[in-house]
Amino acid sequence: MLKKLTLAVAAIALSSTALAGGSIDVALSDQSIRAEHGAARVGTGAYITVGGWYRQDAGSLISGGFHAIDPTNQRPELIGGIGGKGFLFKVPEENTSVAVGLGGFVRYNPPQLNGVGAEVSAYYAPPVLAFGDLVDFFDVQARLTYLVLPQARLFVGYSDSRANYERERTLDSTVTIGFRVRY
Repeated sequence: MLKKLTLAVAAIALSSTALAGGSIDVALSDQSIRAEHGAARVGTGAYITVGGWYRQDAGSLISGGFHAIDPTNQRPELIGGIGGKGFLFKVPEENTSVAVGLGGFVRYNPPQLNGVGAEVSAYYAPPVLAFGDLVDFFDVQARLTYLVLPQARLFVGYSDSRANYERERTLDSTVTIGFRVRY
């Protein structure tokens, strides 16, 4: 079910608009994998993402996001977006859950640090945007990155995803390593 829905969301998001270059982001830990595709819509300040996450003992998640970004990008070392992400996920012992998280991301890669950069993203779905048995949802990532190629960065980071039902459920709270490739 989640695989079919992921493919449908990706097909709709990518076929309905002309997209400028984008990126593929993959983060791994010893028990989880997270992947996301992001791309800016040509001639607008729209940034669209489609992604997913899987953890061996805690379930799976798919997401789709829409952010407002600066289309002129006068400061290429600083990229940020504000908006939201929809999350559809299943954890053991709970029903399939839906949350709409509000938040954004910031990536800072100052040239004077010779390829070293930092980034953070955070999304929170309060009770009014958490559906079913879900009370609220929180997803945050923080990373230290290093430019290895003009179009590729390696990173080490921390990922924390939590869903609150009758009790708090930690979906993922782990150190990750990974890469982002731009095209």
